Amino acid sequence: MKIGVITGCSKGIGFSTADLLTNNDNVKIIGTSTSKNCSISKLNFECFKLNLSESKSINEFVKIIGNMKIDFLIKNAGILLENWNVSKINLDLLKQTFDINLFGTIELTEKLVPNFNTNGQIINVTSRWGSFSEKNFDEFQPHYKMSKTALNMYTKLLAKRLDSQSITVSSFDPGWTQTDMGEMMHQENQ
Repeated sequence: MKIGVITGCSKGIGFSTADLLTNNDNVKIIGTSTSKNCSISKLNFECFKLNLSESKSINEFVKIIGNMKIDFLIKNAGILLENWNVSKINLDLLKQTFDINLFGTIELTEKLVPNFNTNGQIINVTSRWGSFSEKNFDEFQPHYKMSKTALNMYTKLLAKRLDSQSITVSSFDPGWTQTDMGEMMHQENQ
């Protein structure tokens, strides 16, 4: 049986991914959400509380995993706090965004690396907004964009570092998706 961890399972892409993967009885998903609530009720799914902005919460989750071997980690949890038409940097929002989208994501990953089976996979859900080559680049959503840019670099560095351990590290840009976050973007751009 393959065992995987998916962060941010209570809604959106994380929910859909966990729901889809748990249709396979040979896959067990350990999901996370800040509330510990997730409406998936399948025997091969468990959801635990995890707040990526708190080291204590990350440590508690890692204790739940214990010595369990895992095959994949999909880091989907993320936030976009700023108004869509604001370009000015707000340091409080910047710190909150980096705490979850980058620092907490890195801390969780680093603490789970020893748990990976050979040929494991780490997937970071990212955004084209974190790319220097983004064609429609503008000055809006600066906190989110900077956090995803830094996450992309972490992904590249981690991939190089873990290659010798046969752990594949990659990122995934789902593009615009009809989620709470995606719907706000769509409405603003109309």
